[in-house]
Parts: sequence; C-alpha cells; structure tokens
Amino acid sequence: MKKITVMLLAVLMFCVTCVTVSAETPEQKGVAISTEVPEYCYINFKSFEGRIEENGIAVKKREKYKRRSIHTFHIIPNKGKVINTLLYGGEDVTLQLEGSREDGYFTTPPITKDTTFEVIYRDADTSEEPSTESSVESSAEPSDEPSTEPSVEPSGSSDVSIPQISGSTDPAKTGDTTGIIVLIPAVVISAAFIIVLSGSRRKEIK
Repeated sequence: MKKITVMLLAVLMFCVTCVTVSAETPEQKGVAISTEVPEYCYINFKSFEGRIEENGIAVKKREKYKRRSIHTFHIIPNKGKVINTLLYGGEDVTLQLEGSREDGYFTTPPITKDTTFEVIYRDADTSEEPSTESSVESSAEPSDEPSTEPSVEPSGSSDVSIPQISGSTDPAKTGDTTGIIVLIPAVVISAAFIIVLSGSRRKEIK
C-alpha cells in the first residue's frame, strides 16, 4: 500500500510541474519605421530631334537636381521640326507647354523623385501626329543608364518618417491549451488516490 501511495504522489507531482506558463510577446505599439529621403533626384532627358536647355545651357541625358526644386526648360526643335508631345514622368504634359511649338518652355512641378522628360517632335508641315522616326529611334537606342522608375510616393506625403502602429493590440499567448490538458489527468489521479485511501481506511476499521 505504501508503494502505491508513493507512486501516485510521484505521478501527481510530475503532472503539476509540467504545467506550462502562458507567454506574451513584447508590445509592438508605437514602433517607428523610418526611411532615408534622398537629397537629390535625377531626370533622364530624351530629345532626339531637338535640344533642351536650362538658363541657356544644354542639358545632358541625365542631370541631378535638388529635391523639391522647380526648373524651367527651354525646348528648341531642329530645323523643320516642331514640338508634338511632351512626356514628364510618363504623363502627357503637352498642354503645359508655354510659348510655341517651334520654341517652347516647360516648368516642372517640385521634383520629389527620379523621373524622365521626353520630347517627341514632328515635321513642321505635317498634322499633329507623333513622329514615327522619333519613336523608332527611341526604342532602338540601347540604354546603359540605371532604371529611373522609382516607387510612387503617396499623395501629400512628407519627408518626415511617420510611426507605423501595429494593427493588432492583443499580445500573442502560448501554452493555454497545454495547461488544461495536463491538469485533467492530475485531477483524475488525485481523485483515484483519495478513493484508494478511503477504501484502505475502511478495511482497517473493520
């Protein structure tokens, strides 16, 4: 009887010590994610049948400008050509052309990212259609310059990093189910132990 009692006590102690404790992850609220904002931006120029100048100086194929700066470019077509289409960042901005199609100006919005500025020309004595020769030359010319397609900035964004708040406020918990499963056998064993002791005492009394 004593051996059985000792074994039951040992099993009960083992079950109690195996109960797991719930764990919580560190609170994630208020964690800030910061990104470095470049000081300068680049513009790639494409003007195969004319030239683009700024303050009387012809621009190169790739120029660097201060972030959020504004620039006005002078577009001068070659002889016999006129401006047909202006593309800034892939968007048609021909209606923003100032002056004439023979000698026009375009003012950029504040520069906030790397972009492209392309001028497509046509013959002066033809209707307003994109120049086929210009398009073919543009697609055939190999480009060894890095891609200038940057990520699109959200409207109204600022240079200051904004803290990103985690959408979930409930900390993760583990081990809840395991604790319940382990406790059930412990309770059953305890009840059996009590019943066995009660029966033994009754026999001794008789």
